[in-house]
Order: sequence, then C-alpha cells, then structure tokens
Amino acid sequence: MLTSEETQISENPNILLKKATLEDMDFIKELFFTEMDAIVNRAWRGRFRWESWFKDINEALTLESHSVLLIQVTRQNIGFLWMNTETNSLWITAIVLNPEWQRRKIGSQIMAHLINECKQDGRKTIELGVQQNNEAAMRFYTEIGFRKFDQIRSAGTDLLQLKLNDHRDLSYL
Repeated sequence: MLTSEETQISENPNILLKKATLEDMDFIKELFFTEMDAIVNRAWRGRFRWESWFKDINEALTLESHSVLLIQVTRQNIGFLWMNTETNSLWITAIVLNPEWQRRKIGSQIMAHLINECKQDGRKTIELGVQQNNEAAMRFYTEIGFRKFDQIRSAGTDLLQLKLNDHRDLSYL
C-alpha cells in the first residue's frame, strides 16, 4: 500500500503523498503540536506525553508496517498522514492538514484514495481514533461513513471504523 516514494492522490497532479524522512520531522512535529496540542491536552486532561508520541513517529519511519507521508500541494508541505498497515484493517494514526488548506476537499481526496487502495489490497476496514472534542474531525469522518465502535475513556477518544463496503460515495470529488 502506497509503496512508491510519491503518489498522486487525485486527478490534480499538484496533490501528492510523499514518504517522509527524518529530515521532515521538524515540520511534522511543529504542525502536529501547533494544530493538535489544545485538542489532545483537553481530551487527555493535560496528561498527554508529547515526547512519547514524537519517539513513536520517529520509530514509525523505520518500520515497514507504518507509513508516514507528507501531504503536498505544488511540492509545498501542507500536512502529514501516519498509517499502520500491519493488520487486515488500515489504521490511521494521524492525519493533519495546515488550517489554511482545510475545507478544500484535500482530506476527502486523500480518504477516497485510501479507500481505493484498501479495496485493491483486499482490506475490509479503515479504523482511526478521534478526540471526542475534535468536532470538525468527527463531522468529517461520520459524513464519509465512519461509525464509532469503541472508545478510550481515559484519552477522550472515540474509535471509528469505516467498513469499505459501506462508505459514502466520494466520486463527487
């Protein structure tokens, strides 16, 4: 799944997923911390350990079962995607876009691409966790067809699953 160094995710050749390297970690850390710190700390009641998360994503860069990808528009980094592919389900650990690039259908195009990739790979589901206080993300995922299947109370996180035979048609993109 997404084995090439760069993958065009839509008919627009300017939108790419590109494999991240250690040199990209400053961008990833800054974007994630800037965009998610308030949401994550409120959900975790101030107990979230950023050092542990940063260590995990650094390690993920070296694992075959994980993909850490930059989201680029016209070769400019605008976000990142972190996925785990070690089970029959695709687990999205994080997807973060710079706010100025949100609500431009880029997230929808990425999800449509991932759905198609998963179907080609024979996967049946995509799963992820969303902080319960991240209303925009919850709305986005439920509109696509994700449904809650569990929660992590201590982290204020709902676990969502998309059954690939039961998603909203994203061909309108």
